Amino acid sequence: MMALAKWLKKADAGMSIPMVAVLLFILLMIFCAMYEYLRFFSIFIQLDQAVEQSVQGVAMENWDEVYQGVREGYAGTYTKAELTDDWEEVMNREQILAQMKKMIDFKVDGNTWVKEDDAGEVLFSLRPKDTTVKITNTQLAAAEGDALTVETTNTITVPWRFLGAMFNAPPIVVERVTVSGYTPKF
Repeated sequence: MMALAKWLKKADAGMSIPMVAVLLFILLMIFCAMYEYLRFFSIFIQLDQAVEQSVQGVAMENWDEVYQGVREGYAGTYTKAELTDDWEEVMNREQILAQMKKMIDFKVDGNTWVKEDDAGEVLFSLRPKDTTVKITNTQLAAAEGDALTVETTNTITVPWRFLGAMFNAPPIVVERVTVSGYTPKF
């Protein structure tokens, strides 16, 4: 920094104004890049938390079936139907997506869910058709710490805030995997 100050002192007096403008522009670009990175990171973290809370919410809604299966060590997401004597799913993809849609308060745009800010700008979008949910039951005679795990894969589209406005850049599409577990407290 001292070398730069000495060099500016030696240079022509008229050269310092464009140099300061260039340095301010570089600092502005660095701050914009940091803002974009933090914005993307916060969106991904919020979506991960919403998915985890959705899984926990669905598990808690069906606690009598899910808890019994986890406690006994098998069939944590299935229950036996009384009339047909068949196994029925207690937790499934549609329930988790419905819970997540209710928590995040998406707007539906065709077959895409869109989350907007207060000004009406798109924060991110999600296609529920592309969301996969893999529910893994505990093993037969599972250990005490084993949990019912749910792995969700969401394809998130996040538009650029600064870069998109200046250069018409395409939005970032990220495939995000979130693993959630449900272990009863008892």
